[in-house]
Amino acid sequence: MASEMHNLPTSSTPLAPGDRLDSWKEIAAYLRCSVRTVRRWEQEGLPVHRHAHKKKAAIYAYRAEIDAWWRSGHDRLEASRERRSGRPMVRVAWAAVGLALLVGAAAAVWIYCSPSPFERSKWVQVTGFPDAVTQPVLSSDGRMLAFIRGPSTFVGEGEIYVKMLPSGEPVQLTHDGLPKMSPKFSPDGSRIAYTALGPRSTWDTWVVPVLGGKPQLWLPNASGLVWFDDHQLIFSRMLEADHMGLVTCLDSRTECRDLYVPANGGMAHRSYPSPDRKWVLAVEMDDRGIWMPCRLLPFDGTSVGRSVGPPGAPCTSAAWSPDGKWMYLSVNTGRNFHIWRQRFPAGKLEQLTSGPDGEEGIALAPDGRSLITAVGLRQRAVWYHDALGDHQVSLEGYSLEPRLYIAGRKVCYLRSESMSTRLSQVWIEDLDSGENVLLLPGLDVLKYDLSADGRIAVAALNAGGKPRLWIAWVDRRSPSRQIPSVTGDAPVFSPSGDIFFSTAEGDVKFLFRVRPDGTGLQKVSSQPIIEVHGVSPDGKWVAGLGSTPSEPGWFEFAYPTGGGTPVPLCNPPCEVRWGPDGKWMYISVYKAWISRLAAGRTYILPTRSNSAFPEMPVGGFRSETQLAAFPGVRIIQAADVAPGPTPESYVFSRETTQRNLFRIPLH
Repeated sequence: MASEMHNLPTSSTPLAPGDRLDSWKEIAAYLRCSVRTVRRWEQEGLPVHRHAHKKKAAIYAYRAEIDAWWRSGHDRLEASRERRSGRPMVRVAWAAVGLALLVGAAAAVWIYCSPSPFERSKWVQVTGFPDAVTQPVLSSDGRMLAFIRGPSTFVGEGEIYVKMLPSGEPVQLTHDGLPKMSPKFSPDGSRIAYTALGPRSTWDTWVVPVLGGKPQLWLPNASGLVWFDDHQLIFSRMLEADHMGLVTCLDSRTECRDLYVPANGGMAHRSYPSPDRKWVLAVEMDDRGIWMPCRLLPFDGTSVGRSVGPPGAPCTSAAWSPDGKWMYLSVNTGRNFHIWRQRFPAGKLEQLTSGPDGEEGIALAPDGRSLITAVGLRQRAVWYHDALGDHQVSLEGYSLEPRLYIAGRKVCYLRSESMSTRLSQVWIEDLDSGENVLLLPGLDVLKYDLSADGRIAVAALNAGGKPRLWIAWVDRRSPSRQIPSVTGDAPVFSPSGDIFFSTAEGDVKFLFRVRPDGTGLQKVSSQPIIEVHGVSPDGKWVAGLGSTPSEPGWFEFAYPTGGGTPVPLCNPPCEVRWGPDGKWMYISVYKAWISRLAAGRTYILPTRSNSAFPEMPVGGFRSETQLAAFPGVRIIQAADVAPGPTPESYVFSRETTQRNLFRIPLH
């Protein structure tokens, strides 16, 4: 699809059949807008065609015509101004009102759906994979391109490839299936360093020869590594369970010093030194795993620097022009990530790309005349599965984290504008009537859970950016209300109606419980916990991701609610839940961190009689091979799964990603 978008037709260019979109739904998905919106835009000239022999709803459109229509959007707005300026004075006030509305609507359309001011017809496709590639990087001479073949723009399952430019065939260098991130060429171009998640999700740097060979672990507890010069490095180092800072060291890992340590348990994941080696651009998350604006730091460590790029916009990658005069940033100012640049150190901002596609990852050519980025679309829908098969529930937006209200035959789920938008809203669909309603409008939801009796516990941000807990009902029988005096995230219901959640004490999170009225607040475990996932039907165990002092990294544990030692369950990235009758444990293994379980598999294991657990190996499940070989296991080809009354009935989300690398000329 991406390649079709970047070859717009002239008046004499025939439209290819594969360029056609055959329904309102396909048009809306292409534009990343709602069906209602694109129907309205037809009245404003959106090029939609109808079959003469069919009913009015049988429509189709061409991608190239839609792109061309967006390109003419500014001209149409100017023409509208001219028409209004010629009206009699008695109608000027109403014309001004109408023009303001039109300008506002056009501005919104232009921000979220317009094609790039950098002509897409001049973009050159560099890779042609049928699935997804991401995180491009160029060698210092610009002759070699490395990238990860996989869907995640952060750390996720994928393999390292290298390609000679301009037209060499891609060569696969790794074959291990480990989650990976941020490949970088060594200064001499002979090796590629990359981040891989090791046992217990440790963040380590590996290297692989460009000419092929066995990858080797190089630096443990070092991620996002870049060469500052031939012997000095900058990388991210895990400080504690969920806190990561930037350090600089020699390649012998001596003469190290902290470069930047984010406040309040944040994580600095990537860094980009300036050509004069005096500055560093850093990519970081806050303590909830939400991408922050990129940060400009002095390399001498004299200050914590400041944010750059569009104010408040999440930033996932960056680059410098060879002369150091421009900072290039991949940021999300609305519905998707696009490429911006800003004059160093605090000059004018310029948006280089826009439109329904997103662009992440930036590899600047050594001559500064072009960049390579990953261009594509990511979509996600919620489905209900029963004996008759899969039934799609959600149609719009990026939908995930479904929960099944068994008694009322309703599905709850989160919906956001895109995968890039961490904050969402809770929607409810009736499986019988198809009615779809928004619950708790106006709340920015982080996490939620659904009880067996139809109550919903929601963690949402307040105006001050603090996570607060709310209680609502699926059938809206009572007004929603905030649990008083409680700050917390990741709520899950116990069978008794209490709510387990995580909250921070200083920079470390712990597991707590509280009653819906705010009474009975209690710390459940002294072990640090990062995420809360599920509660056993007997209420005696809470599954969540945590750390232990005896080993580095993280692990999924079952925490006893009555006190005692946590039970290790599985090696992350994984999440554990139980079926409503306690006879089955659901272990979801996903392929990428910060993917919100977008891809992976769920293993349904029978539990032992009178126990919340299956017959597990000592120390928990360490691999999918162990899970797949478990007697009586059932496997679902999705990771974002919520149980129904039986293993044959469940809800899940499914993501589709298509992304390739393109070279974009700069001017």
